[in-house]
Amino acid sequence: MRMRTTCSLLTILLIGSAFRSTEAQDPRLSNRLDAPTRKALSAIVDSARAQGIPVEPLMEKVYQGLAMGADGSRIVVAVRSLTFEMGNAHRVLGAVATTDELKAAASAVHAGVPAVELGKMKKQSGLRRSLTLPFTVLADIVSRGVPVSAATNAIKSLVGAGAKDKDISDFQRNVSVDIEQGAQPAAAAETRAKGAAPTPKADNREHE
Repeated sequence: MRMRTTCSLLTILLIGSAFRSTEAQDPRLSNRLDAPTRKALSAIVDSARAQGIPVEPLMEKVYQGLAMGADGSRIVVAVRSLTFEMGNAHRVLGAVATTDELKAAASAVHAGVPAVELGKMKKQSGLRRSLTLPFTVLADIVSRGVPVSAATNAIKSLVGAGAKDKDISDFQRNVSVDIEQGAQPAAAAETRAKGAAPTPKADNREHE
């Protein structure tokens, strides 16, 4: 029992070192963040590490807040929100998801896309296909006014059809242009998804 307690304490100390070691290496954290903010951020990072959530994006969010001149409370809220969104994404995508995929998925969740839909896409695409770009585009077109259901269906159809990243990038650009020119966002996404989906190769075998 004593050994188990000792191991638990050691684990807590190792996990908690994530923020504190970064703080020690970067004077911006100690010079520009007050003690309550540092304590709150350390607790958030500890919790994220315990859940298996990558902490690098959380630290990036801290630096972003500092660069924008945000106060400590706003930085804490932003980092806590990102942790929650990445946690939702992590639960549905699993350990196979890369840090970039989790960041992109968190952006989609933040935009209003249900995390379960992202999990379905990951399962649909298989483990080899990175969904960083599809998730990023999904978040982007929702932010442009495409309803969540229409945006999700469009990206899901592209991923399911085996669209390459270039196809999805072209889709994103075309939807953006259509919306800027006055098209209804939902209609633009639906129409452009049909045009961007790869067409099956024709069977060129000669019939005997």
